[in-house]
Amino acid sequence: MKTIGFLLVFFIATSNLFSVTSASELKARLGLLGAGPDVFAYEISVLKLALENCGEAVDLTINNLQMQQERALIELETGRADFNIFFTGFSANREKRFYQVDVPLTRGLLGHRILMTTERFLDDLASIRSLESLREFAVIGSGTGWPDTEILSSNGFHTVASDYESLWRMLAAERINTFNRGIHEAYVEHRQQSSIFPTLVVDPALMIRYRFDYMFYVRKQDEQLGKLIERGLRRAYETGAFMRHFENHPMIRKVLREAQVEERLVFDIDNPLMTDRQRQIPDSYWHHF
Repeated sequence: MKTIGFLLVFFIATSNLFSVTSASELKARLGLLGAGPDVFAYEISVLKLALENCGEAVDLTINNLQMQQERALIELETGRADFNIFFTGFSANREKRFYQVDVPLTRGLLGHRILMTTERFLDDLASIRSLESLREFAVIGSGTGWPDTEILSSNGFHTVASDYESLWRMLAAERINTFNRGIHEAYVEHRQQSSIFPTLVVDPALMIRYRFDYMFYVRKQDEQLGKLIERGLRRAYETGAFMRHFENHPMIRKVLREAQVEERLVFDIDNPLMTDRQRQIPDSYWHHF
């Protein structure tokens, strides 16, 4: 019986070790917040691209989360989460707490912010010709814990923070007059939300721009997984696979066509959350209109 017990303990110990160290057993579990897989189809596809190019076998599953963003980060950080990968906007705080994969997911499209609004405010937005006028007019909805909220506030904008679902209701009720969204998010979300809130529209006149993007984060204890993702993304850039994927993804192609950036008045603002490490990200990883 002692021999059997020893063998059982040895089997369990070596099985657990194998699940961590063997690439064939490595599990990638992406935690997905907010609008769900339709809005984040592109970001999910980038993770798949990274895993396809990392040189190892990794099994990917997606876990839809029902919690605030900071709660998700705490769950990931403490190891209590049922996911081990999360993407979110970069910040010095997140860079310090997690293993950060230094490749922007959307090539900076996330930092090209356009405004959801209601039909009543379209003429007001169209009449704006200066950054100061926009600051005076806009009451901008932005997510609790989002770096965008801090970026906009630090640049003199009046922001109102709440959770993602509540912001749509607040905008429809005109408790706020704008809701800032990434250029690649706004049109998909409008198609989702307009059936519920028919007065909502995408403002065609303005854009606020700052250098910002989603990055993948894993626990520091999961550095192996983080390095695999980073290796896969860098290889995809080296082979041209990343750019082919970006330029041909239907969501990106549709958004760049619909957004009509050349017709918009663009206001460039500073991102005070950028660290020296983030400023060193190669310029070739950022999209330029």
